[in-house]
Parts: sequence; structure tokens; C-alpha cells
Amino acid sequence: MKRISVLFLAILTTVLMVGCGFGKMVTKYPEVSVTLDNPDLENKGGNVAYTIKGTFPPKYMKKKATVTLSPTMKVDGVNLTPPITTIKLKGEKAKGDGTVISWKNGGSFTQSGSFKFDPSYEDAEIVVPAIAQIKKKSTTLSPEKSLGEGIANTSSRVGLQPSSTYDATSGNFIHSPHNFSTEYVGKTATIYFDLNSSNMNWNNKNNKAQAAKDSIKAFVDFLYNDNIIDRVVISGWASPEGEETNNQGLSERRFEQGKKWFEDQFNKYLKDYAKKNKIKMKDLQKPEFQYVNNAKGEDWAGFEAAIEKSNMASKNQILNVVRSQSNNDMREQKIREMTDIYPEIADVILPPLRRAEMQLICKKHETYTDAELVSKVKANPKDFSVNERLYAASVADNDKDKEAIYKAIINDSKTEGDWRAYNDLGVLKLDAYYNGGNENDLEDAINYFNKAKAISPDNGIVLNNLAVAEFLQGNHADARANFEASQKAAVSPVNQDYALGMYSILDGNYTQAAQLMGSKTCDYNTALLQLLNKDYNAAKATLDCVQNVDAKTAYLKAVLAARMKDEGEVYRNLATAIQLDPAYKKTAKRDAEFKKYKRTEAFKNLVK
Repeated sequence: MKRISVLFLAILTTVLMVGCGFGKMVTKYPEVSVTLDNPDLENKGGNVAYTIKGTFPPKYMKKKATVTLSPTMKVDGVNLTPPITTIKLKGEKAKGDGTVISWKNGGSFTQSGSFKFDPSYEDAEIVVPAIAQIKKKSTTLSPEKSLGEGIANTSSRVGLQPSSTYDATSGNFIHSPHNFSTEYVGKTATIYFDLNSSNMNWNNKNNKAQAAKDSIKAFVDFLYNDNIIDRVVISGWASPEGEETNNQGLSERRFEQGKKWFEDQFNKYLKDYAKKNKIKMKDLQKPEFQYVNNAKGEDWAGFEAAIEKSNMASKNQILNVVRSQSNNDMREQKIREMTDIYPEIADVILPPLRRAEMQLICKKHETYTDAELVSKVKANPKDFSVNERLYAASVADNDKDKEAIYKAIINDSKTEGDWRAYNDLGVLKLDAYYNGGNENDLEDAINYFNKAKAISPDNGIVLNNLAVAEFLQGNHADARANFEASQKAAVSPVNQDYALGMYSILDGNYTQAAQLMGSKTCDYNTALLQLLNKDYNAAKATLDCVQNVDAKTAYLKAVLAARMKDEGEVYRNLATAIQLDPAYKKTAKRDAEFKKYKRTEAFKNLVK
């Protein structure tokens, strides 16, 4: 009985509408077609472009009637404020604006435009309420047309996959330069030779001089201080008055004599070391180091320097004569001639040039390993320079030791003003957040980066790291400003093309994004851009080679599978994303990319 009453009421309403002059416009409305040219709308740069097309059958639109279509979004059964421009249609004799639809032949319309995207539109139904009007009478046409379900928001899914191993093209965070370079210490001993001789003669006048004896003693003492040798540079020299080819051979033989003397001293040191440490010589592990042969032949530079330092009245004239000769043979001849005129050249200037120099070069702090350095820096930080301390932190094998070293720097009144310790503490916390997801680590990272920025405000490294942290926190506007500032920074500017390419994606400028980001492979954002450009095979190849797939990468693979109509891959990748990050259940429920699968049991089971 109730069903008959409802049916009767519907018939009565229709009769009344027809009687009010609308005729078959009400009953034939289902024959009117209203569709989206592309039912898969998507957010691009914060806007959604659309094209709506409609067709009216012949003998539908009364000549004095109008029809107003108001496309809108319906979320949970509630119509939101219409974002799409109202479409006005009219009969041939109707007044006002609108596309004219012929009574006899029917007609069609096309309307294109765009509207601002709102996240609530992701899972909204796009509906078209319609009102017909003749003069002052109006009626709602039904059933309400449905254009489709949801608006894809995949273009907003840019993401960073930062690593503390910095790559300037991928938006990573950067450690400060510790500026520590190996510091060398050493001693030099000099042995002098007689004219045209490479034989060792300790009675040589220059060898008997106190300065030479002191250099030999200091050299040997340095060797016995257990310094770890990096290399021994031995330079053999000849005075330039002899024949050039002979002098080259002479300098090489003097090198060999110098090497033999050093090896004798080193073997004595090893025997002494073995005796003191009660080690048999056959069991003693001899250190490895490099001999550098600097057999340089004639010492012209030494000759000129000695003349310039001398008290000889004619030294400028002597130098001019030597320097004006066109080749070494002529220069050698002039020196020989001048030794007769100026005995001081033969007696004082030339003899010290006949020598071998043994330079013992050792690395500072090479008496202990990196692990020992970390331990010593932690125990007595003030015994080391800030560069050494930062270096120690960089080679520490655990975050606890790194943090202890950095905090000792910022708690030391002499080093608390060094931005690098704050920056590196921030990197440590940012790394911990990215690997563990603890929001407190992210807050700490931003706090440390801001302190580093206060000390060094126009520093590209600090601004980059702050931008990465803000991006991970979801502050995309602040992150963008700091990425841009980092690229223009006065101190250590950082190439931010990749990061700014991400923002070009968000702006909807995919061409510019591709130019900025380059042709990176196995990269999340590159795959996202390829997907948005509908180059699905390229996107699949890029995603398939991404190492260490995280939740957002697995989710993007699910979106790509949906676009490629690979249902099995949709479920498999979506399951991976949800397993890695359960928050993707809620995301997937609303995502228009999965509208064709939302009613399947497999999808429902994944997101429940």
C-alpha cells in the first residue's frame, strides 16, 4: 500500500510539472547527456582543469525555457560550494545569457575551465544539479547527473629520500666541512760532500760545522721519538760550476749516499726499539714508508740565493753575468772564470751546494688509529683543535660518540661559536628521524639548524639542511624559501636544482621540473614526474630500480599499477606501502587513483 502511494505521488508530481508548462522536459531528462571529457581529473599546480560536454535530444528544450547546470562536489552526501562555473542553457526564445538549444534539432554544449583544488575533493562525487525554468516557474530535473568520482592528488606526492652521504643533485643533508687535513711534522739533516765526490767525509769543513752537527742530532732524536714515518725525501745536489751531465750523475750518487746513511740510522733505531720492548729483530714488524728521490743535479737557485745573501761587493754584477748567459754550459763556464776573480765563490758559495738533504716527514697524530683518536678526543677534547675534533666525529663508528664530540664543542667556551658542531648535531638528529620516525628528533634537528643559522646566517649548507628538515616536517613553503636561499648563499652555496625541481612539480610546471631535475635514474621524484607526464613505461623502469623501497615509493608503484590497469600489482604494492606505514590505509581510501578498485574485496581488506 505504501509503495503504491509513493508511486502515485511521483506520478502526480510529474503530471503537475507537465501541467505547469515543462512538458516532457521533466520526463525526458534522463535522455540528456552531461559528461566529463576526461573523467580522471587531477590536481596540477593547485588547479583542476576540466571540460564538460552535454547533448540535448530533439524536441526537448522548450523555446522559452532555460536550464541551469551547477556542477559541484558531493562529499558524504553533502553538496559543497560549487567550484565549477554554472552552465546556462536556453531555448530559442528565452531571454538572458546561455547557449541556445534548438527545440526541433536539439543541441550540445562544451564548457572548459579550471577550479582551485581542495583536499576534500579527492574522494568527492562530481554531480550536476539541474534546474529548469519557464518565466517565474522552476523545477529540479532528476535524476541528478553524476560526472565521476574523485580528483587525483598524485602531483602533491613529491618526496625526499635524504642521506647523510651528500649528493648535490638529490636534496640530501650535508655535514659541515671539518677542514682537517693531515698535518705533517719533520726534521731535515744535511750531509756535505767534497768537490766532484759522492763519498762520505765527516772531516769536510761543512760537516764539522756546529749547525750541521746540530741538524744531524735533531734528526736522529726525532727518529727516536717514535714518530711514524710517512716518507723520506732525499735530495741530492751538485754545485753548478761543473759539467751539467756529470753534475746530474753526481747528485744521484749523493742521493744514494744519503739514503744509505738514513737506512743505517733507521736500523740502529729499530734495534734500540726492539731491545727496549724485548722483541726479537726477526719478529719486529718494520713500518712501510716511501723514499722520494730528488736527485736534482745543479743547484742554480741555491747558488743565486747564496750570492744574494753574501756580502760580496760585486754580487749584482756576478748575478747579471750568470743570468745573461743563453744556456747552462755558458753559465757554468762563467762561474769557473769568476772563481779566479772572486775566491769567495769557490771557498764560501759553492761548497755548501754539494750536499744531500734527508727530510723525515711524519703525520701528526699518526701514532694512533682513528678509533684511538675518537677515544682521546672524547677523553680530553681541549687537547685538540676544533678541526681535529670534527674530524674525529666524522670517523666515529657510532652516533653516541659523534654526539658526545659535537656537544663537547658547543659546551666549550672557546669553540661554542663554531656553526659546524650545531649543523652536524642537526644532521645526526635528522638522520635519526628519517630512519626512526621520531618527531622529537626532527624538532631537535630544526632547533640545531636554527642555532647554526644564527651563527652563520647566509650559509648554504645550513640553509639546505634546514630546508630538508622543514620539508620532512611538511612546511613546504618555508623549505622552498630556504632551498632558494641556499642556492644564492654567500657561504658554501649549494646547487638546489633538484629540490627546486620538486617545487616545479607542485607548481604544475612539469617541463621546468624535468629541466631542473635532469635525467636521474632510480629516483622517486623522477618516476613521479614521468607518471604525471603519462610516460608510464619509463616511470615503471625508474621505480623498479629504486633501492631500499620505502612506503611512499611502494605507494607510488601502486598508483602507477592502477593507471596501467595492473590490478594484481595495485594490491601487492599497496600492501607493501601499508605494511611499511599503516597511515597509507587512510590515504588509499580517499585516493581517486584507486576508484576502479575501491569496491573490490581485496581493496577493502587492505584498507580496513
